[in-house]
Amino acid sequence: MKQRTLNLFISFPTKPLTDWLPNGDGLIAYQIIVELARRGHTLHVVSPYADLKGPLPPRVTVYQMSDRPNAPRPGVLAYMLWTRRILNRVHKHTRIDLIHELNPVFFLRSLAFVRSGIPVALGPHSSRWPLGESEGGGLKLQIRRFIARKLKDVFVRQQHLRASAILLSTRAALNNVVEPERILDRLFILPPGIDEQIFSPAPDAADPEPTVLYLANVVARKGIFSLLDAFESLSKDLPAARLIVGGDGPDLAAAKTRVQASPCHDKVQFVGRVQRADIPALMRRCTVYCLPSNGEPFGMTAIEAMACGKPLVVTDAGGLGYMVSNQGGRRVPVNDSASLAAALLELILDPELCAQMGRFNRLEVEQHYAWSVVASRLEKIYRQVLGDDSCANQDRLNRSDLLEYRSRLGVSLPLGQQSLSDIEDIHGSIHGAIYP
Repeated sequence: MKQRTLNLFISFPTKPLTDWLPNGDGLIAYQIIVELARRGHTLHVVSPYADLKGPLPPRVTVYQMSDRPNAPRPGVLAYMLWTRRILNRVHKHTRIDLIHELNPVFFLRSLAFVRSGIPVALGPHSSRWPLGESEGGGLKLQIRRFIARKLKDVFVRQQHLRASAILLSTRAALNNVVEPERILDRLFILPPGIDEQIFSPAPDAADPEPTVLYLANVVARKGIFSLLDAFESLSKDLPAARLIVGGDGPDLAAAKTRVQASPCHDKVQFVGRVQRADIPALMRRCTVYCLPSNGEPFGMTAIEAMACGKPLVVTDAGGLGYMVSNQGGRRVPVNDSASLAAALLELILDPELCAQMGRFNRLEVEQHYAWSVVASRLEKIYRQVLGDDSCANQDRLNRSDLLEYRSRLGVSLPLGQQSLSDIEDIHGSIHGAIYP
């Protein structure tokens, strides 16, 4: 039986909504909108600003607060009032089945939909960076961030209690859910998708020399300095190895200075900011993709490397700890350059293991991260929220997922005795990390 198409109201509260600019949230939001339209759904999309080069599908209407790219970012209240006016205007003439506020969702803007009588989905949320990994600021600023986070949690709790579905990119994003026990029936896993045709394996294009690729913002919290230390150690055992560092960032100059003083300086190449169209070819050249982040919220470049059939070495922290399995790579502790070097050496010295991991990762992408699959998963969530689908959904979180998440934090408490924010405070005191 063919299922009915839906009329959806989509809020993308940041800017820009885009099909070409190097803005991860904007590109992901655009692709979700396009995939849903391809499936016959009608979408009314609100955003502060949209920068689109290509034509939109016929069933998509975009409303933007300003058509000027340099317009000031609208305040929370202004965006809420404007969004509600658009919703009321559209709803007068069209039945809206569901409202979906796309990531990022922690600006309280979804409270604009209170008492609309329409189900609301939020996300997908990514996990939160640990305190000390946010860029800049001393102790006073970190304290202010902590207080602001606690105050915001009050509103976040209200957002989640009123939402019909909360989408998480990985289980690591539970650190953005204040009391998961109360809303467990509304928590779903939904990662961003990827174009598996553009990002695809090409084994013959790999460099003949063993090559490690880092492609991310060049900043300390992404683990660049830990990688440089690890690569210097790796070079002693494997002089032929090369490191390619792609990306720009606030710590690029410091990273280059570090390399200039290293005995393996001639083995490290900084290629700067990489155009999005050139990323697949760069991924295909490497032997191993490495992102030793200190708590990556998700890690889209990791999925891109997986789609290109590459093995990965990452840290067992944040979203990466859930995305990369032992069959597809190696996970090492944060800031452990010795373990990082050992993992890289293991893979580089075993081409067959690399090939096996690459095949496994490619299959993972095809089964879980291809946009067609992600769109189907999202549709199923929509239909369950609307009562059109009563079948079990493997993307819905359960009690064992919460127990496993807490086990990773190093705490073990009966469900219902403490809220997740209390547990994370315990974890923060143990590790000296308060979440901003």
